[in-house]
Amino acid sequence: MKAYAILSLIFTTALLSGCSTKDGNIGAEKYMTEREQKAALAKVKTPQYFGFDAYPAEGGIAFRGQARLHPNHQATMDLIDGYPVIKIRGKSKRLKGHALLDFSSPTTWMEFDKAQEFDVTFMGMNDDVIPYRGRNIGDVNAYAGVIGQIRIDNLFMENIPVYVRMSHGALGPMARNIYDPHVDVSFGFDLLSQFETIQISLRNQSMTLSSSHPYIPHEDLLMSKARIQIVPGYGLTVDGSIYGLKIPVVLDLAGDFHFTRSDKNVAFTKQVGLGDLIYRKVPTQFLNIPGALPRAGRKMLEPYLITICPQQGFVYFERYPED
Repeated sequence: MKAYAILSLIFTTALLSGCSTKDGNIGAEKYMTEREQKAALAKVKTPQYFGFDAYPAEGGIAFRGQARLHPNHQATMDLIDGYPVIKIRGKSKRLKGHALLDFSSPTTWMEFDKAQEFDVTFMGMNDDVIPYRGRNIGDVNAYAGVIGQIRIDNLFMENIPVYVRMSHGALGPMARNIYDPHVDVSFGFDLLSQFETIQISLRNQSMTLSSSHPYIPHEDLLMSKARIQIVPGYGLTVDGSIYGLKIPVVLDLAGDFHFTRSDKNVAFTKQVGLGDLIYRKVPTQFLNIPGALPRAGRKMLEPYLITICPQQGFVYFERYPED
């Protein structure tokens, strides 16, 4: 995982247009004292210990590295209450939690208390930890760590790099305003992009993850395939268009909206394209951050079976057989 310099728009969008709450709970977090932070960060291991690379950055070090996925593993899970949230566990069955699949985020996060339960090891050199170098995560420190194992049903991931906020009780803006179920970890596209196939049915509230089985779309059901683009500071981004003009579009399944854009304040966008798939008269929210890429939210994506194939470099959009 690279130490991404996440643009401020990522979390501003999350705050302004994230998922709605179920019960109005504000999901408050409690920042840790300096003494608590010092105790938690007293022992670190180098990135090389986990097979990652270390390199100099902003007067310290950063790291590059990815989790280890077991080959030929697959898991099918129910989404919880319509959100892209699934159940996870650790090595022991008593270690349980909820993970948000935030494809729009380039970075994976874990709440401090849950990270402690999952035996997080912070990374650093010479007793100096690796800080998060992005912006707009609130007035709180965050550091890079590694979780030994996370299981999704019978699918195993090992040595998962995460960033941990030095606060108790909640993930802050990374929870995307989802408070029920409580979000313990947010899987960003740095982790999700390692899978061969991720298929999400928002209509049927289900998801399938596969570590190494390529996907072949159904020819009679395929509506479009959109090429995945790599855009620094963003998560899952595909070839898109507005009024036929090409522009990358972020796929934000955690966002409780149809479409956001920053170039024009309109109630509807007359035409939006995702690959060859064309939407017309799309309800639109204005994001007052100049240059922010447009986003396709959950309400816009829900009508289609969406299969994300990072290794192929495409996202497939298929209609449901009954449609």
